[in-house]
Amino acid sequence: MDEFQLILSPKAVRDLDRFSDSICKKIATSIKVLKENPFPRGKLIRKIKGSKSDFYRLRVDKYRVFYFIEGNKVVILRFLSKKDAKRFIRD
Repeated sequence: MDEFQLILSPKAVRDLDRFSDSICKKIATSIKVLKENPFPRGKLIRKIKGSKSDFYRLRVDKYRVFYFIEGNKVVILRFLSKKDAKRFIRD
């Protein structure tokens, strides 16, 4: 299977700027998994229920990575704390 290409949205890049270096390293390590298989499995990756499109979230410690899949591309929308993630899902 081919690798998926990771694309960060401008908001995702801004989100990373707000985090410490140690959190950014954890996130960078975790999103590498999405290159091989971005589809839901277990507790770490889940499809967001109730969304019109196929949106997913990856759990990284106390943070969440929101993304969707378009062909062979994984488009990362946001990197958010768990608290902000709940608000993001509702909106």
